[in-house]
Formats: sequence, C-alpha cells, structure tokens
Amino acid sequence: MGVGIPGAIGIKLANPDKTVFAFTGDGGSMYTIQALWTAAHHNIDAKFVICNNHSYQILKLNILHYWGEQQIPEHDYPSSFNLCNPSIDFAELAKSLGVQAIRVETPDQIAPAIQKALDHNGPFLIDLVLTNEIVGTKIGVKCGQ
Repeated sequence: MGVGIPGAIGIKLANPDKTVFAFTGDGGSMYTIQALWTAAHHNIDAKFVICNNHSYQILKLNILHYWGEQQIPEHDYPSSFNLCNPSIDFAELAKSLGVQAIRVETPDQIAPAIQKALDHNGPFLIDLVLTNEIVGTKIGVKCGQ
C-alpha cells in the first residue's frame, strides 16, 4: 500500500512524453501523501486519482476472507479500518501541498474533472469520493454511524 503517488511520479519522470494517471486508495495514499509536495515542487506533470471510500477497504476485504476461512461470523470491522471522523478532503490536502485538485462527489462530475486534469500543465489530483460499503456482506456500518 502507498506506492500509487510516488510510483506515478517515477513513471512520469521515466516517460516524460506520456500522460500518466495514477489510481490509489485513500488509505494507501496516507502512507506517501507527502509525495504530492515533491510533484508540485518539481512540477512533475503526473495526474493522481485518490479513490476515497473513507476506509482501508483492502483490509476489510482481507479480514472478510480470513473470517470466512476460519469460520468466524462476520462482525464489525476494527475501527482503525475507517478513515472518517474527521473526514479527509484530499483535494484540499493536495492544494495545501501545492497540487491543483478537484473533489468529485457525483458521476456527472467525473468527465469534467478528467478533462481539467488533462488540460492542466503540472500535477493534478482528483479526489474521487466513493461508497465505503462492502457489497455482499451483512456488515452495513458506514462512516458517521
């Protein structure tokens, strides 16, 4: 976890003539969010999308698999698997690190956000807000409940 942002910077440096879009989760991005400052400082023209589901979703999926293997009934996830209260606004965080950014909360905002990223010369981040619900489970607790 956490290689999406710095990985995209490296890929862009290795391929300066190519458009680089990196996708990372919000949890993973928290390990290396400071790499956005590096992108801004050196004006590295990579584009970043943080899939913001307010949780470490991969940990939730992994523990569901483990519970299934161990025949442990589903129950609440550990609270440390959630990234809410306070909610992280990655667009504002990116801006504070010198990266232009936009927050996307509805499907109709996706295409204009991508176009804005492509039109921008320099690093650009899209904070793509998603549900944190794990489909197909009996666990339904969401951030804020």
